[in-house]
Amino acid sequence: MSRSVDAGRRGWIAWWIGVFTLVVLAAVVATAWAVRQAMNVDPRLTEAQSRAIMAVAELPSLVRVSVEQVLNEFVRREPGPLLVDRALVEKPHWVRRFPEPRDPGYLLLSALDRQAGQNTVKLVRVSDGSTMGTWDPDWPRIHGRITGSRWSPKGSVLAAQAVHPLLLDDGDIVFNTNNALVRLTPCSPEPVWVLDQVFHHSVERSPDGTLWVPGIATDGFPGNPWLTEHVRDDSLVRVSLDGKVLENRSLSKILRKNGLEAELLGRWGFRLNDDPIHLNQITAAPHDSPYWKKGDLLLSARHLSAVFLYRPSTDEILWYRSGPWLNQHSAEFVGSDRIVVLSNNVVSAAPEEYAFPNEVASNRVMFYDFATKTVSEPFATLLAEARPVTITGGRVQALADGGLFVEETTAGRHLRFTRDSLLWSRVNDYSAEKIGLVSWSRYLGADEAAGPLRALAGRACRTSAAAAR
Repeated sequence: MSRSVDAGRRGWIAWWIGVFTLVVLAAVVATAWAVRQAMNVDPRLTEAQSRAIMAVAELPSLVRVSVEQVLNEFVRREPGPLLVDRALVEKPHWVRRFPEPRDPGYLLLSALDRQAGQNTVKLVRVSDGSTMGTWDPDWPRIHGRITGSRWSPKGSVLAAQAVHPLLLDDGDIVFNTNNALVRLTPCSPEPVWVLDQVFHHSVERSPDGTLWVPGIATDGFPGNPWLTEHVRDDSLVRVSLDGKVLENRSLSKILRKNGLEAELLGRWGFRLNDDPIHLNQITAAPHDSPYWKKGDLLLSARHLSAVFLYRPSTDEILWYRSGPWLNQHSAEFVGSDRIVVLSNNVVSAAPEEYAFPNEVASNRVMFYDFATKTVSEPFATLLAEARPVTITGGRVQALADGGLFVEETTAGRHLRFTRDSLLWSRVNDYSAEKIGLVSWSRYLGADEAAGPLRALAGRACRTSAAAAR
């Protein structure tokens, strides 16, 4: 009798397990279908329903991130979001060769600093590694003055970065946090000002002394509220050095006005692309040339794999080219007839192990010559040996001596080439297991650094390293 009862119980348990398994499978399938419909903007779903579905889908990852943040802040006591596992990024071909006595330049380094335990900015003399100036932001104070937005969430203070710092003549720096613009003095961790609206990626000086920084606009799709609501409209924002917005130009509006609506809206297939442009660089022409005028802007649109030459004075796109660069960053003027582009050479949204389109897993640096209308890669051999592989981010500068500076952002590595060799390589080592992230640093020639160095030396708050010199 007891055996039959036990068998009956086991049968009921097996039945309930089966029912539970079917319910879970049905819920998984239903959730997956609902997420797919929400991502494809199914007209049968209201806006509120779509957002609720996406919030539920994101809950597990949000819980994981929250747990990780708690562990980092209260248990590990380290800024986890700014660290990468050495085992995942370091390769056998890496070299560490820094400082370099033969290089008279400076590295304006934005990176996770082990001693500070946060992202800081330092002006480092390459020849001996001396720190000539330090900017140590009060990130909690800055974070408290940032609102955040739908297109650029505020995020955790543990992940705060001074992105692409620009060194001013008086020794201050201006940088963005990917959701605000900040000016900081070396004399205090408290910001001079915080401009609380969405700014992202590059920070560059215009010949008139103002700044050009990518931002967000809302007037790119007049007459179509659905596009206005669902599509991020990157913009060109001009800012004064005292933190005032002087103009905010919608890039979507510029493209449409210049007959490039198909480039913007005609490549989505059947899936919504809510970030079709992804503007990551605005560079102002420093002088006139046969191909541009002083103050014209070079624009890099990653998600279009396109670079545009734009004239603000007439609102005209004078020239553009899509490829051969692929999901590129860091387009800059070189001399009077060329531009240089860092091609990340990756496939958008692909998993990292499949990010590169072929077996040549490396970023590429391409020069476009306006006179000959050709693309060349004079550093291809050197880059094939160094093999930078940053999936996102990345910086390139063509230097006055004919060399090249490259930042491999997601691996925490900087590379400086002469015309025919690797001159130095610096890795932002944090510990035996971790490398600290870098945040769009710059290389400064001795002449570029001279004015700010004089200002830093003349300030009462100058660092001990600068004061000793």
